[in-house]
Amino acid sequence: MPTLGQGGCMFEGVVAGARSVGIPVPAAKAATGQGLRERRALREPLHIEARWDGERVTAPAILDSRPLDTRQLVGCTVGEALARLPGLCRTAPRAQTVVALAAFVAAGAEGAARSEARDDERTVAAETAQEHLSRLMLDWPVLFGHEPRRERFAMLHHGLAQVRDGRAAYELGGDLLDLVAVELLGGFFRATREPTALREFVERARRGGTIGEALADLIEIGTSTSEHDAVPLLPPLSAQTWGEMLGGLPSPQFCRTPSLHGQAHETGVLARHAGSMLVRILLTKGHRIAARLFARVIDLADCASRLRHPLAPDMPTLLDAAPLGDGAGLAWVETARGLVLHAVQLDGERVAEYAIIGPTQWNFHPEGPFVTEGSGWSAASLEAARLRFAALVLSLDPGPDFEIVLKAAADA
Repeated sequence: MPTLGQGGCMFEGVVAGARSVGIPVPAAKAATGQGLRERRALREPLHIEARWDGERVTAPAILDSRPLDTRQLVGCTVGEALARLPGLCRTAPRAQTVVALAAFVAAGAEGAARSEARDDERTVAAETAQEHLSRLMLDWPVLFGHEPRRERFAMLHHGLAQVRDGRAAYELGGDLLDLVAVELLGGFFRATREPTALREFVERARRGGTIGEALADLIEIGTSTSEHDAVPLLPPLSAQTWGEMLGGLPSPQFCRTPSLHGQAHETGVLARHAGSMLVRILLTKGHRIAARLFARVIDLADCASRLRHPLAPDMPTLLDAAPLGDGAGLAWVETARGLVLHAVQLDGERVAEYAIIGPTQWNFHPEGPFVTEGSGWSAASLEAARLRFAALVLSLDPGPDFEIVLKAAADA
C-alpha cells in the first residue's frame, strides 16, 4: 500500500511524505518532516485514497470528511462559543472567528458587535495569503521535485501574522504583489501579450521560478478533466440568498453533503477566478488541475490588493451576513480553500443550534470534483498515477492534515 504523503505542515508541506512519492528529499529535510509529523499526530489526518489496477485509477474515497462537531457550542454564550471556535476549526481560525461573530450579530445576539469592515477584510486576506504561500512556496514545488522557498516563505508568513495597522498591511501587500509579478509568474508579467498556444504557456511558466516550474511540470503531465465533464463551480451568492434557499439553519445532512439546486459544486480559487483569461486558457485546453494552481496565484495577488486597499469597489465581497429569522443568523466568508458558512440559532443569550459548512464538504462531496476527477483516467505507471492523484488532491486543498494512499492492484 504505497503512501503518497501527508501535506500541509507549515514549514515542510508535503516534504514529510515526498520520499514515498518518488521525489528525492535530503536526509535532513526528511528528518525534519518526520519530527513535524510526530508533533501533528495529536490530530488524526484526513485519509484520502484510490486504487490503481495497473492501468487506470479508480474508486477515489475520502474516509472521513470530518464535518465539524458543533454540538460543543450548544449552550454557550457568544463569548464562550467564540473562544471555543479556534480549537474546533482546523483551518482559517481567524476567518472562522470573523464569520462566526458576523453570524451572531445577524442573529441579534445581545452585546455582539463586529469589527470595522476594513479590519475584517485585512484579517481574512492576511490569513488567506499565509495559506496560499504555504502551498505555493512549499508544497507544490516539492511535489515536482523543486526546492521549496523556506526562508522567503518564513519571512512573508511571519510578516502577515504581525499585520497590525493599515500602513503595515499596505507595505506587505506590495511585497506580495512583487512576489507574484517577479518571482512566481514573472514569465507572464514580462510578456507583452497573453500566450495563445499551450507550449508558449509552458515556456513562460518556466521563466517564473519554482512555482512556474511546478505549473509547467503539471501541464506536461497531460490533460485532466474537460469542462463538459467537470462539476459546476459554486457561484457567488449573498447571505440573504443562502438563507432563503436553506429556509433556516442547514440540516446536519446538508452540512455533510451540501449542494446547490440539488447538485454538488466546487468552491475555492477556481470558482473565484475561472473568468480570468489565463485560467480560462487552461480550462478550455483541459488542464483543470493546472488551472486551480494558476488561480491560487491570482488569488494571492487579490489578497495583496485587499491588504493595500480593503473594500475596494472593484473587488468581490469577501464576507456577508443576514438574519435567518427570530434569533437566527447566517454568514459566509471566502477563505483560501473556499466558502465557509456559519449559521446560528440563539435561545436568549445562548446557542441553541450551530451549523458550519466548510470547503471540504463541497470539494470532497460524494459527487463533487474530487470523486468526479479522481477516477477513470489511465496512467503509464504507478509513479505517474501517484503524482497526478496527489496533484489533484493538493489542487482541491483538503486542509492542513491529510494523507494520500494509492492502492495497487495487489494491495486492494
